[in-house]
Amino acid sequence: MPIQLGENEFLKYRYYPDYLVKSKNKKDIETITDATKVLRGMGISCRSTDLIIDGGNMVPCGPYIVMTDKVFMENGREKGDTDFKVLLESEIGHPVIIIPWTSHEDDVYGHSDGFIKWCGDNRILMGNHGDCYPEEAASIRWILESYGFEVTEIRFKDKVDTPCYEFNWAYINFLQVGKNIIDEDAIALQYIQTAFPNCNIRQIEMKEIAKKGGALHCLSWNVYLPKHE
Repeated sequence: MPIQLGENEFLKYRYYPDYLVKSKNKKDIETITDATKVLRGMGISCRSTDLIIDGGNMVPCGPYIVMTDKVFMENGREKGDTDFKVLLESEIGHPVIIIPWTSHEDDVYGHSDGFIKWCGDNRILMGNHGDCYPEEAASIRWILESYGFEVTEIRFKDKVDTPCYEFNWAYINFLQVGKNIIDEDAIALQYIQTAFPNCNIRQIEMKEIAKKGGALHCLSWNVYLPKHE
């Protein structure tokens, strides 16, 4: 589904990710939603781009959009291609912060919403990627801090007896609707409560769903609709 970039600003992109295109199960392609029909039914208009983008790889953080560098690969470009980044920012209409991504067995998607969550102002909550890949996490943190963000990392190492590292991305993949947050993990809850002190937080068991590669944020399309008089 399109990403909402402003109160009445939506961007529809080309959703054609390699994890579906290259899937051994060809029926995976059939799972792609026809966003045009959905938007027509909801009465929502949007602009479009032909760039291949994934909604999970676009995290609004104030004026910025944070994306992993997987977006270069999916569009047939070399990582760090400055011309492509200029094009990307022009199409999105917002400055883009690129964070590094490396394919791991527990992450073939390259979604930025599996790494970070904007907490408002200049604050970002980051998942516990650093528990398994400290150098990669440090690089992501350094980039975000260079843009003026204060980054808090979730860490389970030496705090949890049996952490589920295969779900590192899921701990930050919670759903926020206004001042209500739905989360999955009890220990991540402590970090989320600190990062969002004015929110009501509830939990729901998601492990079986997470095993399929997505959690609450992945499963939802969060839209702000202004109230009309």
